Amino acid sequence: MKLFKKVILIFCGSLCVLLGIIGLILPVMPSTIFFMVAGLCYINSSKTLYNRLIKMSYIGPTIESYVERKEVTRKFKIYSMLFLTIPTIVTQIFIVEHWISRVVSLLLLILVAWHILSLKTVDKAKIVLDANKKDDR
Repeated sequence: MKLFKKVILIFCGSLCVLLGIIGLILPVMPSTIFFMVAGLCYINSSKTLYNRLIKMSYIGPTIESYVERKEVTRKFKIYSMLFLTIPTIVTQIFIVEHWISRVVSLLLLILVAWHILSLKTVDKAKIVLDANKKDDR
């Protein structure tokens, strides 16, 4: 069973990395959240893949900060809340017609927003400094 769980987590993590790379290319698709989910999958299944992911200069320190210390920057919180709430509200107003879909969507919005806002807020400099300290070890 442990092997099955490991394979599923590696598959999900790899899928998230692929979606994150697509998100780097497409301006309307977020990438950071997919890399963070990949980090969570990899840290629980493959330390090699996790280490390779956090070595990425663009997003690695942010992933490591989130996965290992549950901290993000203020900029990340603001952008993630904007990219979460605006599409949800627009969808609620113009697309969703059934009340159950609205309730589920708003409940998910509240839960994800609560998680994001509950994370510790740090400066980008601290994240980079912590990543550099880990590289020195």
